[in-house]
Amino acid sequence: MRPEAELIQGIRRRDERIFEEFVRRYQQVIYFTSLRMLNTHEEALDAAQEVFLKIWRSAEVPKHEGYLKSWVYRVTINACIDRLRERRRGEGTKTLDNVIWLSIPADGLTPLQIAQQAEEFTRLRRAMDELTQRQRSIFVLRHFQNLKLQEIADILEIPIGTVKATLHQALLKLRALLVGATQEAPEARMQS
Repeated sequence: MRPEAELIQGIRRRDERIFEEFVRRYQQVIYFTSLRMLNTHEEALDAAQEVFLKIWRSAEVPKHEGYLKSWVYRVTINACIDRLRERRRGEGTKTLDNVIWLSIPADGLTPLQIAQQAEEFTRLRRAMDELTQRQRSIFVLRHFQNLKLQEIADILEIPIGTVKATLHQALLKLRALLVGATQEAPEARMQS
C-alpha cells in the first residue's frame, strides 16, 4: 500500500495505476457515506462514481499528507448534498432499507432480533430524512463514520462550535421523531 503522499502526487499527475489504488482504498468509504446520506443503492453508486470522476478531472488534491481522507469525505458529502437538492426539486426516490441494513453486522442475533433492529433502523432512516442537509451530513459523519468533531469541522470547513450545535439539534430532532414514531406504532397496530 502506497503512502498517502504518493497517492496525492499520483492523482495530481493523473497516474492511472495510482488512481486505481486510490479507488480501491476509498471506494467503501465513499459508497457507504453516500448510501447513508442518500438511502438508495443506485444513488449511492452514482454518487460514488461522480466523486471519483470529480477527483480524476479536477486533480485538486490536498497539498499535504494527512488531509486526503478529509478531502475525500468533503467531496463525497458535497456530491450527496447536490443529489439531495435535486431530489427535493421533485424527483421521486425509491428506498432500499435492506441495502443499508446489510452493512450492519448481525453477530449472534436471532431472526426476530434482526427483524426488530431492521425495523428500528428503518425508523431511524425515515427520521434522518427530516434532518436538514447540514444536520444529516454531521450526523452521518459522526455516528456512521465515527469521525471526531474536529475532523467533521475540517471536512465541512465550519467551526467546531457549529458542528457541536448542529449535531445537538440533529439529535434532539431525531429523538423527538423517534419517540413520536414509537408512541404512534402501538396505536397503528391496534387500528389494524
